[in-house]
Amino acid sequence: MKAEDKDPKEVTATGPVLLESVEMVFRLLDELTAARRPLGVTELAQLMQTAKPRTYRHLASMRQLGILEQDPSTEKYLLGSRLVAYGEAASEQFDLRALADPYLTRIRDNTGQSALLAVAQHESALVVSCVESKANVCISVKPGNRVLPYCSAQGRTVLAFADAATQQRVMRRKMPRLTDKTLCDPEALAQRLALIRERLYDDADGEITVGINALCCPIFRENDVIVGTIGIVGPSSAIPVPPPANMLKELQSAAAEISERLHAATYNKKPAR
Repeated sequence: MKAEDKDPKEVTATGPVLLESVEMVFRLLDELTAARRPLGVTELAQLMQTAKPRTYRHLASMRQLGILEQDPSTEKYLLGSRLVAYGEAASEQFDLRALADPYLTRIRDNTGQSALLAVAQHESALVVSCVESKANVCISVKPGNRVLPYCSAQGRTVLAFADAATQQRVMRRKMPRLTDKTLCDPEALAQRLALIRERLYDDADGEITVGINALCCPIFRENDVIVGTIGIVGPSSAIPVPPPANMLKELQSAAAEISERLHAATYNKKPAR
């Protein structure tokens, strides 16, 4: 589109304005993906903290386009078959798992811990690959697990690079305390997100399960847009806080290399310490 064809109301100094209707569509898709089951209008409106009529209008339009389907008996909505074609095309054009696979193996071998890859999903992260530790008893996370955005290393890292409106929406929700270490205070979360943006990593020692820690670094594409995280999970005794320099370097090196292959130089901008 030529510059003169753009609506000046939809352009800011930093680029195009995010249209609310487009954001709403993807938030609905995120919630239905995370639920793994059909959801009704009322439930979706409550999850998204939006008005029921507005939620219904978007759902009805998405159903007409084949993006969503509706169960005739319950009238609840589920992901439509049209999305399968989109998913197949996207996987052919961009497969972060294939790109990250050798790095996951390298991380597992060099740290001795299970290595995880998660993709960014609006306000949180979805684990898509795990290379398990070679230990007789290992800690792992199954692919398909969508982590919590406020108390997991992967979720917080994605949230740290989300827009301000998304961050505020998460902070307005109830954030249940899962353990004594769970970070569930909005002000403390805001401070943590700022720290993640500065240091380009996060950990979550005992925040979800006592005695288990996760450490991860963000992966970016061009224009410093986050696409996922790469990291490890294991016993807190093996992944201490703060993380050992060699362990953190292993993860950040992998994240930087993958990011560079996706045309992002975010890690090159990080000031040396």
